[in-house]
Amino acid sequence: METGGLSKFATDVRADVDNIVEPAVGRATLPLDSVPFGAQNASGGVHAAKQRYARSLSASTENLSNFLAAARLLAAAAEKVAAEFEATDARSAEGTKRVEQALFSAAEDARATRIAAEQAAHPRYQNGKAVAL
Repeated sequence: METGGLSKFATDVRADVDNIVEPAVGRATLPLDSVPFGAQNASGGVHAAKQRYARSLSASTENLSNFLAAARLLAAAAEKVAAEFEATDARSAEGTKRVEQALFSAAEDARATRIAAEQAAHPRYQNGKAVAL
């Protein structure tokens, strides 16, 4: 099997994450460290809005972090699969099992990352049930 395309994909995803996406996320989240509006306002409505806004910022920042982690997981999975294909005779049962295990492991890692990101994005619904904030 030709694995050059898979290896190139992994390299490209890593390069994009490391050189483009992660620095952009860092620049975007830098000014979001705090919620300065309404600091001098005693209104309960303003205070509640400020808390909701802070939670939204926190969830958005966590989602961006989860996206970066998922992209890195995808690149690692592609590298792992390419390495397994290169290291084995694709016709051998043992080699095929290793590749299947690598794919299964990568899928499980991606599933766990997706679930964590969904729970972070929708904290009111965890395990199919509404939770209090």
